[in-house]
Amino acid sequence: MKTMLAIISNALCRITGKNAVSGSRCDLHGLEAGPPVRAELTREQGLQYYRTMQTVRRMELKADQLYKQKIIRGFCHLYDGQEACAAGIEAAINPSDHLITAYRAHGFTFTRGVPIKEILAELTGRKGGVAKGKGGSMHMYAPHFYGGNGIVGAQVTRKPVDCIKVPTTSIHS
Repeated sequence: MKTMLAIISNALCRITGKNAVSGSRCDLHGLEAGPPVRAELTREQGLQYYRTMQTVRRMELKADQLYKQKIIRGFCHLYDGQEACAAGIEAAINPSDHLITAYRAHGFTFTRGVPIKEILAELTGRKGGVAKGKGGSMHMYAPHFYGGNGIVGAQVTRKPVDCIKVPTTSIHS
């Protein structure tokens, strides 16, 4: 891990100011404007994204270990290999934006602000978890984050009005 950090750190040290990355335009399929095709990344941002990905990976390795020791019971849908998804999406949205995902939600739960201790408490069925230990791997929630569902496609909205109706009560009440 230290070797990988050194390689990435050395690469990011060569970045002076901002590094620009350009992509190609995508088909819009009836939309008026598409996503930006150019992005800028500072050294600090790159290191923060890397730290986020490393933290999520280490959390998942610990969850895997706890699952193999039968401390985590039932299903445990690990997020390893998908760390860049949570780090990148979180970098592109605002903290007030709402995020819906399916299972394998541990990484998003962390990037939405839930401490690792609470995530692991949920996985191990303890009261200090995000769903008081009753939801496990499949039911991770945080403010503005509605994740964890074992039904394929369940996170897809039924109609556009569903996107407007956002609960106003706290899930932690």
